Amino acid sequence: MFDSLSRFLGRDRRRLEKRLQLALRSGHMAAWERELATSRRWWSAEMFSLHGMAPQGEPPRDYDALVHPDDRAPLKAQVDEAVRACKDIALQYRIVWPDGSVHWIEGHGTIVCDEQGRPDLMTGVCVNIDARKAEESDLQFLAQASAELAGLTDYPATMQRIAQLAVPHFADWCAVDMLEGGTRLKRVAVAHVDEGKVRLAHELHERYPPDPADPGGTWSVVRSGRPELVPVITREMLEATISDAGYLEAVCSLGLHSYMGVPLLSRGAVLGVMSFITSDSRRVFTQRELMHATELAARAAVAIHNAELLDTLRRSDAAKDVFLATLAHELRNPLAPIVNSLELLARAQDPQRLLPQALDIMRRQTTHLTRLVDDLLDLARINSGKIELRREPLDLRDALRAAVESCQPLIDRRRHSLALELPGEPARVRGDAVRLTQVFANLLNNAAKYTPEKGRIEVRMEIAQGTIVVTVSDSGVGIPPELLPKMFELFTQAPRAAAVEQQGLGIGLFLVKGLVQMHEGSIGAQSEGAGQGSRFTVSLPQAQDVAAAAAPGVDPAQARSAKRVLVVDDNADAAETLSQLLELMDHEPRTAHDGQGALARFEEFRPEVVLLDIGLPDMDGYEVARQIRSRADHTVRLVALTGWGQKEDKARAAAAGFDDHWTKPIDPAKLGEI
Repeated sequence: MFDSLSRFLGRDRRRLEKRLQLALRSGHMAAWERELATSRRWWSAEMFSLHGMAPQGEPPRDYDALVHPDDRAPLKAQVDEAVRACKDIALQYRIVWPDGSVHWIEGHGTIVCDEQGRPDLMTGVCVNIDARKAEESDLQFLAQASAELAGLTDYPATMQRIAQLAVPHFADWCAVDMLEGGTRLKRVAVAHVDEGKVRLAHELHERYPPDPADPGGTWSVVRSGRPELVPVITREMLEATISDAGYLEAVCSLGLHSYMGVPLLSRGAVLGVMSFITSDSRRVFTQRELMHATELAARAAVAIHNAELLDTLRRSDAAKDVFLATLAHELRNPLAPIVNSLELLARAQDPQRLLPQALDIMRRQTTHLTRLVDDLLDLARINSGKIELRREPLDLRDALRAAVESCQPLIDRRRHSLALELPGEPARVRGDAVRLTQVFANLLNNAAKYTPEKGRIEVRMEIAQGTIVVTVSDSGVGIPPELLPKMFELFTQAPRAAAVEQQGLGIGLFLVKGLVQMHEGSIGAQSEGAGQGSRFTVSLPQAQDVAAAAAPGVDPAQARSAKRVLVVDDNADAAETLSQLLELMDHEPRTAHDGQGALARFEEFRPEVVLLDIGLPDMDGYEVARQIRSRADHTVRLVALTGWGQKEDKARAAAAGFDDHWTKPIDPAKLGEI
């Protein structure tokens, strides 16, 4: 009977052991026991494997020797406390395998007490948590790197910081290479715990720059725009991709083990590559690490793109600051001689003697002021896409002659020689004569300004293969090479030269380029450098099968009779001077300075023409126009005078009943047209 019972109990114990082993394997766990009184230990087979050891009869007596030195004291303190309090314990610590590798263990134990309540046995299970710890470390690195990227202002410095964060927790090596010009990878960051190896990596990169034809490595990532993973690097792999023997041996000496390369992608374009490599740690990268690296690279690319936008905005703000300072300066320049001339006339005993010179100065400076204001208005129109072209068939030679005529006073004053070479046949285009004249006048004006006195300006027009090419060249100060690619950018100016009277706002060439492009043309600038002069070339498509445009002439038979003209402007000086100008033209003017006054003067004077300011103190000019139209027939001609010249301003004026819309200041020649 006792033999049968013994055999039954033995079979039952073996069944329990088998079930325990199955449970341990399923949970990837290992079991252990320790008698506290005798220090006798028992390990399951899995416990030996967990510590990198082959299963053997007895567990090591000195378990502390297997624990990482930094974790021994904390582990002993926690175990002693659990035994003393007779309570369960849960802890995490590192162990060192016989091969020197470090691994993480999570242990759970319980204390079994004897009949007297004294601790007698300690038993529990352990599990390897290397993967969990690696994941935690990777996520922590990703979070730290993201925080660094959030404050990105200088991307090379930030990339170096991220590379340093990656080492050694995520990789043994980290490098960042940025794509330059599509043919070169510039190394902006390298990190390794050994600074000597960092210097070596930079030296190797400079001595053996990555070849775009390489089948693998960083250029492979650049070409494909996809991440690359090499779990284990072999010498055969390196030999297949590195042809230089010296470079191959240098790379092999680094002991590279596992590699990931991930692209820095922004809006589908590859900005560069982040590389992660292990060596001494022997860590093998998996798809999990590649996923984290790819996420980091995506965040880095967004941060770099945003940093570049911020830098562009800063440079734009700086350019605007310079522009505003220049605007103030350029507005004061013509105002000073105007004010001085007026003061001279006011103080002179014989102002009549000074009048011709003063008039010439004020006319020249007000023309310059008007050009500045017109440029500012055109800048706003081009930027908003609201500039209007009145395109019609015309001979481009006429626009060029008009431009020369408008710039001739400046050219003569600076005693330049001007050579104008035009083709004998019409240069027909379909364009806006005023705007094209503005293009060439701007180029000629710049040539005259930026050429020292007694210089040479040449203007040449050629027609070839359906294209009209106009070249304006000078013997002036030239354009520095670094400025040449930026000549047509907004707020760009050449360095100040002593020969230049009035520098300008740095928007003229931007406007010229915009107007030329609106005519389906192109413009370019060339210069051999400072002091070597400059050359601007405008190309426009030749119009086919169009009749030469006849310049609108004045029919001598159309005699212009005197008109009754009502001038309405809340600026009394403006109204009075315009009224005097009309008198000199043999017209009969009257003035008013507000809306009610304008309506009252209209009733008593019955003018044929009303020059009406929009911004009046009591009612705007639109309302005045509507009331005039409601009480009179349409024989009266209403002209809006305003500083606002946008398309919607003109549309609003037309809706209110105006016949014309003029921007201030009024060109005296336009008064003759009405």
